[in-house]
Amino acid sequence: MIRNFAVVGPWQATRERLTAALQAAPGMAVYRIGRGADPLPVSASFDAADRSGCRSLLDWFERGAPSGAVLLVDDWALCSDLDPELDRTVEWVAAFGPARGVQVVVTARKWADLPDRLRGHLHGEPTDFLALHGIDADLSDMWQRDDLVAAAGVDDRGWPVHLRVETGSAVHRGSPDQLQSALLGLMATHPAQRLQYLLIDGNGSGIFDPLAFASQVALTVTPDSDDALPARLLDALAGELHRRQELVHNAGRCRNLDDYRETAGREPVADLLICVDGPEALYDREPRFREHLLTLMRAGRGLGIHVLYSGGEPQTPYELPEWPLATPTYDLVEMLELLPHAAGAGTAREILLPPLGDDGTALRLDMLPPGAIGVVDKPYEHRRDVLVPVFTAELRHGAIVGAPGTGKSTALRALAAALGDLSGFQLLDGPGEPLDPQRHIVVTARTWDQVPPFIRDSLALGIELRLDDPATSLVSAHSAAHVPHRPGLGLSVRDKTAVRIALP
Repeated sequence: MIRNFAVVGPWQATRERLTAALQAAPGMAVYRIGRGADPLPVSASFDAADRSGCRSLLDWFERGAPSGAVLLVDDWALCSDLDPELDRTVEWVAAFGPARGVQVVVTARKWADLPDRLRGHLHGEPTDFLALHGIDADLSDMWQRDDLVAAAGVDDRGWPVHLRVETGSAVHRGSPDQLQSALLGLMATHPAQRLQYLLIDGNGSGIFDPLAFASQVALTVTPDSDDALPARLLDALAGELHRRQELVHNAGRCRNLDDYRETAGREPVADLLICVDGPEALYDREPRFREHLLTLMRAGRGLGIHVLYSGGEPQTPYELPEWPLATPTYDLVEMLELLPHAAGAGTAREILLPPLGDDGTALRLDMLPPGAIGVVDKPYEHRRDVLVPVFTAELRHGAIVGAPGTGKSTALRALAAALGDLSGFQLLDGPGEPLDPQRHIVVTARTWDQVPPFIRDSLALGIELRLDDPATSLVSAHSAAHVPHRPGLGLSVRDKTAVRIALP
């Protein structure tokens, strides 16, 4: 015997589900109200525009249709528009019919089409993931939402369970597939200009691997990421918070990002959802993340930054709201393979550029503007700048320091080529020639202790390549320890960030 239920989703999907359900109960007599004729296995069909015919059928169900009769309202929005009394009648039949063997089946394009009072008498039966989110099979209507709301899955009655990102930072205590279902629902319904993601897999569980391909994902961090990434990411997130604060402040009369968006002609700014799975492992790798995420939670809510913790305790000083738990649809794995690759959602703004030298290509002087000798990473500003040495009366000298084989001599040749006229310079690759303080002196050395103090105190150019002992760094021991073992990669003493020197 069929129970009262609703099938929600695109037209073709509801046909398939209805046909399967009705064929599974051959003893039932189905009476349909809907648009025109339909190939469904029904006993009779009434066009929704036939008011008198439909009303006679509904009166018959109210008076006492026999056991085994099924009232099928096919396309609730259409039928209810044509009959204002439909919801009252169908609710009565759904409430009292099952006691005498009479059932109600309703189809709808969207969950919101169904009245709340009627829902209490129906089991929801979404056809699949796309139907749960109201997406057509051809994917033509993905990324249409703007409200930061999506279905995480369904409850034990089959009705969608919605989550709201706008409630701020939260914790998810469900299974990995429940979290994947919730995030995929957001990705499938919201474009990149509305919501973007930073996915941090602290445990190395691979929970975000299927989602990482989505164009709304600004960055995915795993334990396999390079050792310098956590520190660079901290700078990038601090810069993102500052960028949003400046946008709102400079807009005038704006208290938060919502006020900013209401003003026409502004630079669009998407909300950012930072998902941290396995926070304890992340804190072990970079302890500063705990306090930094708390800062983002406190200051970021009015600026569209949200933090979601999963896979462990977030260790916050206050209790966080929990994302609702729900049962994913049966085709979640299939959708995880398909939807993140779909084109048309827009592209996330880059929060953190790849590490310098990560592209595997050579950097040559002829690829840079005149006078530049390399590229400087600036994660706080979310950009890279060219490195152009500027020697002045106050900042007269330079030093290139690093262990053997780190590219000191090559860097000095690149500087000579970029300068061109060397008449006012003394470039020394190691000790030997007497120093001429009347000229701009640039030396190479293995350690900073080997650089004369008057040069260290007047650095127009300070390049710190890989050191024998990171503790002797002029930038920071932590940063120096993570300089790659590759010639030409190091730190800019002036900028305190990574630098890559070009080949001459």
